[in-house]
Amino acid sequence: MFDEALFQAALAKPRLRQPVPQFQAGNRAGGRVPVLDEAELNAMTQQWFEDLEKKVAHYRGFGIDIAWVVEWSKKYWWSWLMRDMSRNDELYTKDLRYKDVTTFGRVIVGHEEFVKYNFAFFDAIPDWRYDPLPGQIYIDLDPSGEVRVIVRYIGSGHFDGTLRFYPYDDTAPSLRGTGSFLQCTAVDRYHFNSDGLMYEGETLFDILDGTQSAGILPAGDSWQLRALMRASYVPGIIQDLRRRLP
Repeated sequence: MFDEALFQAALAKPRLRQPVPQFQAGNRAGGRVPVLDEAELNAMTQQWFEDLEKKVAHYRGFGIDIAWVVEWSKKYWWSWLMRDMSRNDELYTKDLRYKDVTTFGRVIVGHEEFVKYNFAFFDAIPDWRYDPLPGQIYIDLDPSGEVRVIVRYIGSGHFDGTLRFYPYDDTAPSLRGTGSFLQCTAVDRYHFNSDGLMYEGETLFDILDGTQSAGILPAGDSWQLRALMRASYVPGIIQDLRRRLP
C-alpha cells in the first residue's frame, strides 16, 4: 500500500551525483545560470505538494472533491524518482496516449512505450530527477467531470550518456551528452478519466534550453550557432530553384 512514509523516504534519498556546480557549465546565458542544489530542490518539491493540498482544500469549499489528485501526484512523482513502475495500473489507463518533443509529433501508446520513452532520459542522465515548481500547477475541471492538470517543473542531472529520441532504441536519432550538469524547465499536461487515471498527456520543453545548458549546442551569440542557423536557408533556396527551373 502506498503511504506518506514511502513518499517522504523518496524525497529524503540523495539523487544527484556530487559535486553539483554553482552555475551551469553549458552555453546558456553566458554560462552563468545559477543551479539549485538538492536541498533546494527537495524543499521546493515539499512546498509544491503543500500548495497542492491547499488548492484541493479550496476546491472542497465549493463542494468539489479532487483529493485523489494529491495521492496520484505523490505516486507519480515517487514512481519516477524511485524508477519503480509497479504502480502503473494505479496511474494510467492501459491505452495511455502521450506526446513529447522527442516523439517528433508521434503519439506513443500504452505503458510499455511510455516507460521506454521516460527511461531514455534516465539512461542518458542517470541521476536525473524531476521537481515541480511551487505555484505552477493549474487544474481545470470540465463540466463532464474530466480533470486536466498542467504542471511546470525542473529536470536536473549530469548528462553522461546518450539521449535517444523516438523510437528510443539503437536505431533512433540521438544526442550524446558532455557529462556536464544541467537544469532545465518543462511543462506537462495530464488528462484524467472518471477513475482518476491519466489517459492522455504531453511534455513540452525548450530543446534549445536543454542542449545549450548541456553544452551541446553553441551559445546564442556564437558564430557557431549563427552558422548552424544559416543552414536553414538551404531548403528554401532549393525550393526556389525548383520553382524557377522548367
